[in-house]
Amino acid sequence: MSVKVAVVGLGIGKVHLEHYSEIKGVEIVGGVDINPDVRKSVEKDYGIKCYNSSEELLRNVIPDGVSICTPPDTHLYLTKICAEKGVHILCEKPMAPSIKDCEKMIEICKKNKVILLIGFKKRFAPAYRFLKEKFEKEFGVPKSAVVKFGLGRVGNGWFWDEKSGGGPVIENAVHMVDLMHFFFGDVESVYGVGGNLFMHQYAPQVDTALFVMRFKNGGVASIGSGYLSEWGFAKEEVMISTEKVVCEVKGPFDSPKYLEYIKRESPSSIHKKTFPDADGFKDEIKHFVDCIKRKQIPAVDSEAGLYALKVCLAIKKSVRSGKVVYL
Repeated sequence: MSVKVAVVGLGIGKVHLEHYSEIKGVEIVGGVDINPDVRKSVEKDYGIKCYNSSEELLRNVIPDGVSICTPPDTHLYLTKICAEKGVHILCEKPMAPSIKDCEKMIEICKKNKVILLIGFKKRFAPAYRFLKEKFEKEFGVPKSAVVKFGLGRVGNGWFWDEKSGGGPVIENAVHMVDLMHFFFGDVESVYGVGGNLFMHQYAPQVDTALFVMRFKNGGVASIGSGYLSEWGFAKEEVMISTEKVVCEVKGPFDSPKYLEYIKRESPSSIHKKTFPDADGFKDEIKHFVDCIKRKQIPAVDSEAGLYALKVCLAIKKSVRSGKVVYL
């Protein structure tokens, strides 16, 4: 029996469609976008019916699962109308613009007994997944991390809107905030510097934030985020150290395919690995389908989405106040 899926929002949603189309036993039953040219293009490329609205989609077909890939201020409403139809949900990050919206999404999905998986694809990226397993079984507990995660320019108004995307910290750095939470555990405090340094047309939105996270286990991480680069030059670099090893993951932005690590007991020997499908999308979407089939709790649940938003809001508060913010 096939798993029927749909995708709402055909920007980044096209990547979801691509990966759904590669999974055996998945039937794509619809797409949604307000742009008629986008709908026409997707219908031609994937041979599916596309709709102008999610309401129109749900009047014509009830999928088993849906990817919500629209601006964050729409996530609560779309979660509500899908969950009430019994549709399981993969929601792109950030989960929502506000803590209140996140809490309502969690409540709605629990009430309707549907899955709510938040799209933190970094947890599924092969290099980071490899390290997570090694930290738990061999490398020991991470004690420090230094992260370079500067994106190129983004012109979408919703991305910068405080009531929707929330700017680069909430819309993008949230990936690294969640990844550090994944590796280190709960956050004790954050301290950030930065502000509106480049994208003055979106002032007073924070476009650049360099921040430190201190974790309850004593570990620390420093992250450079925001509009620090241009797309032709943007890179992703993560160095993590434990008492036993030093690890470094590198690659183009959102494609961390190269891993090197040195064991402190033999520092002259460098271990190297290269990972395909580096962005994590493929395994994230496969995991969502598997959760629907097996009726299992997702690896990245809704509480992780809420927690990451709380940390990101604390980072922006610290940047604007110049003070350490405790979680």
